[in-house]
Amino acid sequence: MVVVLERIKNPHNASAILRSCDAFGVQDVYIIKEGKSLGVSKTVSSGSYRWLTLYFFENTKECLSHLKSLGFKILTTHLATDAIDIRDADLTQKVAIVVGSELEGVSEEALSMADANIMVPMVGFVQSFNVSVATALILYEAFRQRDKKGMYAKPRMDKERRRQLFKEWVERDK
Repeated sequence: MVVVLERIKNPHNASAILRSCDAFGVQDVYIIKEGKSLGVSKTVSSGSYRWLTLYFFENTKECLSHLKSLGFKILTTHLATDAIDIRDADLTQKVAIVVGSELEGVSEEALSMADANIMVPMVGFVQSFNVSVATALILYEAFRQRDKKGMYAKPRMDKERRRQLFKEWVERDK
């Protein structure tokens, strides 16, 4: 599972999402930034960005096409009548969760390239969570489903990739 941040602008939101990715074992995060650098708050992220592998793309089509070529199912997060409740979505598959900007949400391009659209169910008057909160809830549901299926019983990352990450992490701390 990977997470895609599409045009997230607020450094606090980006940082909180990175922290949630680390907490729930998401190693790879794809960032579509369209020219503007992504600021990260060291306090909010609690340094978690240091342990993640970040991939940067300038546009949505390039990023999602790349992920599809790797066999990922693209799941966008968008409030729509056809959206699937995250509890009913199979988040144990090879999935890329796309979360969109704070004001506009995911782009029309992301929606058109998606295999499915998911949503976090709500019962209050407000119709959406903050993007970082929604991402954390989705990642928790994915973690719950994967844990129930025994997917965390043993490492799934191949030994060579683990060795390479460890080497990178040691170099970062020097």
